[in-house]
Amino acid sequence: MSDFRCRRLSESRAMRLGLTIAAGLATAATLALPAPAIAQDAGGGGGGGGDPTPREPAKITVKIDGLQGGKAKVGDRVEAIVKVTPFVAHQEIEIRLANRGDTVAKSTPYVRQVKGRRFGRARLSSKPLIDAGKYRVRVAKPPTAHQAGGAARSKAFGLKFPDLDPGDRGPAVELFNELLRKQAYYDTDKHNYGSHTERAVMAFRKVNDMARNYQATPGIFKTLAEGKGGYEIRHPGAGKHVEVSISHQVMALADGGEAKHVFMVATGAAATPSDTGGYTFYRKDPGFNSLGMYYSVYYNRGEATHGYHAVPPYPASHGCIRNPIPDSIFIYNWIDLGDKMFVYH
Repeated sequence: MSDFRCRRLSESRAMRLGLTIAAGLATAATLALPAPAIAQDAGGGGGGGGDPTPREPAKITVKIDGLQGGKAKVGDRVEAIVKVTPFVAHQEIEIRLANRGDTVAKSTPYVRQVKGRRFGRARLSSKPLIDAGKYRVRVAKPPTAHQAGGAARSKAFGLKFPDLDPGDRGPAVELFNELLRKQAYYDTDKHNYGSHTERAVMAFRKVNDMARNYQATPGIFKTLAEGKGGYEIRHPGAGKHVEVSISHQVMALADGGEAKHVFMVATGAAATPSDTGGYTFYRKDPGFNSLGMYYSVYYNRGEATHGYHAVPPYPASHGCIRNPIPDSIFIYNWIDLGDKMFVYH
């Protein structure tokens, strides 16, 4: 081969090698284009990278339905109605009804849009309100990606307790009778203010050193609703037994360290007082006897607890413990021979 031909072949190979290297460099340059330039071409949003939509504000108000004169009637329910403006879908809030810091009712509902309006609502219904005190509704909405957070609270409100009288009927009387029973006052009436309610009210008044009559004041209702006003026995460690307080003119059937049933009674008059001390029941006589004593249970010689036609709110017997005739059979059946009886001032 001539020197000229060899030189031409070498130049040709050099040209092909140069073209290959150039092509490779061009490809590498294309792959190394900066990522931000691509992102900007794709419409990424001006360098912030965040949600371009601003969050909606949250104006929250709360209204209490079921109040009269700023109070709820004891035993009634109330409803908290929460309004959130503007409405934004998928927003959850917390609604809490509290009484002096203790939660009474709580819910975490979603806000529902009111048809055709820009705002939404959520509700919380309470159980029947019984405890006295100051109630308040508080609302909290955490912030989300689409709406700001917010909070609101209602005005404080209390409960209204009615003035009840013998002969009254209805839900308030039924609740009142239930509260009397919770404090151990013997009361078999239900939705009516009958003779059993009257006697239970008399016993309550005696225990709490009030005027001795049959009227149930709002204050008595409120005290019972607070879980107060019951009779404190003096012999909690005596097991199943009976106690009679001469000063209060009441009798308590007690067990487990507390009064189970409390009755109005009449003890011995000043001229024939009831003996004080601790005794044991030893004899039971059912029905009436010749002295008009009804379902008698004896504990101290001739002294017994028994039913009688007259049980005034003051000491009046010849030494026995008189109980109202409608209550006598219950008392008679509750007491077992061998049970202890304590009589004290």
